[in-house]
Amino acid sequence: MKNFSINERAVLAFFHDAIMLVISWAIALSLFAETADIFQSNVMFESLAVVLAAAIPVQATVSIVFGMYQGLWRYASLPDVQRIVASASAGSVAVALTLWAGGWLGAIGFPAFFVQTLLLIVLMAGSRISYRSWKEWRLYGRAGEQGTPVLILGAGDAAVSLLKELSRSAEWRVVGLLDDDPNKRHRLLHGVRVLGSINELPRVTRTIKVKHAIIAMPSVLYPVRRHIVEVCNKARVTVLTVPKFNGISMSPTIPGKTQPPKIRRVAVEDLMKREPIMLDDAGLQDLLTAKVVMVTGAGGSIGSELCRQIATYQPSLLVLFEQSEFALYKIEQTLRDEFENLPIAGVIGDIKNARRVNQTMHQYSPSLVFHAAAYKHVPLMEETNAWEAVQNNVLGTLVIARAAMEYGVKKFVLISTDKAVNPTNVMGASKRMSEMVCQALQQTGETRFEMVRFGNVLGSAGSVIQRFQDQIDKGGPVTVTHPDMVRYFMSIPEAAQLVLQAGTMGLGGEVFVLDMGEPIKIVDLARDMIRLSEPTDEEVKITYTGLRPGEKLFEELLADDEHMRPTPHPKLRIAKARVAEPGFLETIAQWLHQDRIPEDSEVRRDLKRWVPEYVAQVRPRLKAVAGTGEKKSA
Repeated sequence: MKNFSINERAVLAFFHDAIMLVISWAIALSLFAETADIFQSNVMFESLAVVLAAAIPVQATVSIVFGMYQGLWRYASLPDVQRIVASASAGSVAVALTLWAGGWLGAIGFPAFFVQTLLLIVLMAGSRISYRSWKEWRLYGRAGEQGTPVLILGAGDAAVSLLKELSRSAEWRVVGLLDDDPNKRHRLLHGVRVLGSINELPRVTRTIKVKHAIIAMPSVLYPVRRHIVEVCNKARVTVLTVPKFNGISMSPTIPGKTQPPKIRRVAVEDLMKREPIMLDDAGLQDLLTAKVVMVTGAGGSIGSELCRQIATYQPSLLVLFEQSEFALYKIEQTLRDEFENLPIAGVIGDIKNARRVNQTMHQYSPSLVFHAAAYKHVPLMEETNAWEAVQNNVLGTLVIARAAMEYGVKKFVLISTDKAVNPTNVMGASKRMSEMVCQALQQTGETRFEMVRFGNVLGSAGSVIQRFQDQIDKGGPVTVTHPDMVRYFMSIPEAAQLVLQAGTMGLGGEVFVLDMGEPIKIVDLARDMIRLSEPTDEEVKITYTGLRPGEKLFEELLADDEHMRPTPHPKLRIAKARVAEPGFLETIAQWLHQDRIPEDSEVRRDLKRWVPEYVAQVRPRLKAVAGTGEKKSA
């Protein structure tokens, strides 16, 4: 079949509507021919010609004004039907006025106009909807019959929208829905039946032989999410979800064209024991829009997410400062793909290299710096790289912070960690010293320094999540250091939002701490990941290996000598941290620039001088102890 251009389609639609107009008037006049005086002289066709002579140009003009020929029939929807109703109604009124002004109205009464209007609406709307149904049947009908069978868990608005999207997908074929509302039992939604409650999933899957289920309940609370996963685990089906489900996603190039939903497996962050924290972004527009913003460690887990979120506020320039060539290339290409009009400067450099840092600050003059570059891996820094941890985390912060002051940066946000609180490892102690560097510099210049502490980030580079997943993929065992070890967790987007929020609120020198909810047992995290892995009959064991050097069973958000004070945001607090002694900067600068590389024991000894709460806890590795096995399921 010929592919018509947009203009040709508009002309065809125009002639179609003109024919429908003729048909509607012919039917309406014939229905009232026996009672209308105008037809008693057997001049119905002459009268129809008179009416159409006025109706066709008037209705055509009204239809054009209402934009009837700007859309595509293939994507006809409710707004198009509403436009047809408005156009047909306005056209009938205009035709009546035209006939009255010309003295042609005669005995044509209101019933004829009313019936003609209804007929025209039905004919125009019906043609468009029928055409769309035919096109979708041709495009998606066969694919829908061949896709992977799947159940949708939930029968609310989100499930209905998902059902409509999946009907156009060649990958999935929805065979039923499950919902706990008894009033929806056995009802049909877009031709798909509600088969029962969610607890009946094991019975339903045995009956219809389905291996996948999609959760379509975006606002459901944590206990319900966990229960659903447990039911899926019992039914031995893979549980899926739709991230950030917002209904139909629209194509940026073709109006009204739907994109297939991005179905993904339920991830461990979906089962966190607290609801995601949505930070108030008031003030971010003033902070970031039309500003030059610099991010160090821009290719890292936190740095790259910071860059993505900053980019949405349209800075005048985003400076990506990164030591790794590949990481810089990756984030630069990602940002250029997602934000085509975003000005980007990709700078390869070491934060310890004062010349490179100063050159970058001088060239781009950032007004805001987010310092995310750091060494963060606790055991790796603890065992043989203590001096490198101090050099990168402390000296690097000192170099970047001093350059920020020299080149007029208005705000400097340091990304810290909860491991800086009562540290038991070199990494934590070095990050506490980084905080002290910023606190000391706050007392000497106009740049506002803010520090942000948060816990472990799900999915970050070096995260325990990736290690557990690799072990599960190999069939186990999954190694956990201690059955009682607990940690605070947050998602990468949450961490980036916290950092940005701190940037809007800080007045200078504050250490911001997030209300992170309840800590999570690492062994529970491992069990959740095993349950969320691909269903098989094999059993994945959990073994306990003992604490590694520098690790402790739990992390803290406040040191022993610190206190909290509230902020306007309910999920953010400010820690009243101990300020560095006078002369601190000069003393540590000399220490950091010494000619020799000190031994790790010397580094720990010197860290204790400036961070008295630091207590090194080097523990020998313990012999692995087997834990309980877990089924790979759901």
